[in-house]
Amino acid sequence: MNKLLLALQGFEDLGPLHERDMTEEKSDRVEMWLKEDVCPAVEALIDNRSFQIHTLWSVSHLRKGVGTAERQLVERVDNLLVKLAEQIKTCLPYLDQPTLTEFQLESIELIAQKNWFDLVNPDDFVLPTQHLMLDKSNEQHTFHFRKASQIKIPGDHVCDSMFARIAYWKKILDQVCRICFCAKRTEDEQSNREFSSLMYCVGQLDPSIEDLKKACLKTKQKILRDACITLSLVYLAYADHPDVNWLIRDSRQAKVITQSFRRSVVRPPGEIQHVEKQPNGSFIVIKKERALLCVPSVIRKIAKALADVKTIYDIPDDPDDLIDWACSHARLVLVDHSPRRVFWEGEPIERGWDTHPVNWDLLWKLANNPGKAVDQGMLSNPHKQSIRSRRSRLKDLLERFDVLNQLIKTVRGQGYCLELDKNNIILLESDGLGGLNRVPIRKASSNFP
Repeated sequence: MNKLLLALQGFEDLGPLHERDMTEEKSDRVEMWLKEDVCPAVEALIDNRSFQIHTLWSVSHLRKGVGTAERQLVERVDNLLVKLAEQIKTCLPYLDQPTLTEFQLESIELIAQKNWFDLVNPDDFVLPTQHLMLDKSNEQHTFHFRKASQIKIPGDHVCDSMFARIAYWKKILDQVCRICFCAKRTEDEQSNREFSSLMYCVGQLDPSIEDLKKACLKTKQKILRDACITLSLVYLAYADHPDVNWLIRDSRQAKVITQSFRRSVVRPPGEIQHVEKQPNGSFIVIKKERALLCVPSVIRKIAKALADVKTIYDIPDDPDDLIDWACSHARLVLVDHSPRRVFWEGEPIERGWDTHPVNWDLLWKLANNPGKAVDQGMLSNPHKQSIRSRRSRLKDLLERFDVLNQLIKTVRGQGYCLELDKNNIILLESDGLGGLNRVPIRKASSNFP
């Protein structure tokens, strides 16, 4: 039995976990389970590239300064929040007065001035900081935001807190927009023009937020990110000598994270109530004691995370599950099944590969011969189109995936070569019965990423 199943079995052995009967003794048993069962299971995953990618996905894809497509969507939403607030200000002179509260007016001004550093905070990784990232402190907004975004269960807080900030500002803008459309005073040409612009801004913001959600909240990927982050934090907090240089390099910061996660999330200060049964059958509290108690919902989330990463341990039979497994184990995945699909570091390269068979053929040949030059004679229909022309078209199809494009090197006088270790490539092809088979990859050169 593998370490993952042992850890899941250990959770079952803990018995029911409920807040009403959580004791210090049971909390000690839970922490022993985390240390002796969960940590070894996570240690078996800690060097898995996909585990690392999923753990750091939000930090590496959403934070300020990265050039990802997801970050571009964040910046578009950021700009459109400001643009909508600016247009609301333009419409205010055409409203019946008084229509907006002082707080609403101040909020619109704050948003229009973009009084925040960013919508994404990498420091949310362990625990939500519950900050709006404001340039200037604002107690009223901070209070309302924290009241609306109380999150204690471990998961992808970098992503979740970003959407919480977007939702907070958008709620204010939506409320004011409704008032504006209801309180419009005049029907002259200028006011109609301004309110048309306001409607246009609203129409831009909503789909942009949806685009960002589609990019960040794909169900299977989000579940796996939540699981990987949760287990990484458990490992960091409870392993004797955690090896997570890829996650955090500062040992002092690691110690802070350890204490914060253990004492704020897993086993925070709590209270044990001693009760006494009365003659009428009721109970009264006769004594209260402060104690450090594990939070049942957090422990259940950790157990769920173990189950969610099972695909990284096992190779499934279901085609969709097999593709998910492949994406969690390799950087480059090609699926030769209708429709043909390509994934790079878990992200689909959606280019309609069935309509580009020549370019698909070149990519497949490169992936099936890593470290080896692919020449004209190795291609299907070699006389139909030159390999140079095919490479040019393939480059266009991979335009958003610069790292993969750069790994395809020109071999002068021969053709092209994919400089990627075969352990980072998985090829799947149809078995003719609705399933998929893994294609053995030819011998690769060493020392590739």
